[in-house]
Amino acid sequence: MGKIKPYINAILLIVAIVLVFSLYAFGAVRHKNREIKDVTITFTDYSSPLISEENVNKLLIQNQDSIDYLTIEKLALQESEKRLDKNSMIRKAEVSMSIDGEINAVIEQRVPIARIIGKKSGYLDEDNKWMPLSDEYAVRVPVIFGYESDFQNDVFELVSFIRKDKWLQKVIAAIELDKGNVKLKPRAMKHKINLGKIDKLEHKFINYKAFIAKAEKDKTLESINTVDLRFNNQVVVIK
Repeated sequence: MGKIKPYINAILLIVAIVLVFSLYAFGAVRHKNREIKDVTITFTDYSSPLISEENVNKLLIQNQDSIDYLTIEKLALQESEKRLDKNSMIRKAEVSMSIDGEINAVIEQRVPIARIIGKKSGYLDEDNKWMPLSDEYAVRVPVIFGYESDFQNDVFELVSFIRKDKWLQKVIAAIELDKGNVKLKPRAMKHKINLGKIDKLEHKFINYKAFIAKAEKDKTLESINTVDLRFNNQVVVIK
């Protein structure tokens, strides 16, 4: 009996190992064949809907008219996430599945900060990257004319500066570029702003704000054609 006992222990150990692997395999198959009950799509920001929930759903679940009888095996979560990340309107996507079989997709959209008008129209986004226009929504941002990629970093600096200033954000409607020389078109005002090179922005806009305040007080704003900010410590006005 003493000689038989080691064999019995070995057999029991083998049986235990087989049972563990069988349960694991059964669980994995069951997980793969689990039906998807619902899909929840959440946007981190709903203010500028560059891509609709419907189109996100199409990227998430392709070649399926409905989620009935769709299983996790048919829907590769990582592949779905990659498809979403490749979309030109999406900055980042995270796709997960709950224990109850609910697919959750969290979508972070790209954020346009200026609209480029030209041979290749599109947006400049907050990561200083070009992106195409959306077929679903037009974002109200400053419009750029005469855009050249050589000056993209300078333009990004200017637009970012305007964007951080609530007053300038409301006032500046358009940016005109001519070989590095910049003119700005205020919204609801007749004059243009000759900014010159994109440098000393804080100083130039402090001068501009002071000028506007004085012109509004003197009621002379409507008679002004051009405000020139290229010169140090002074604002040159052309009527």
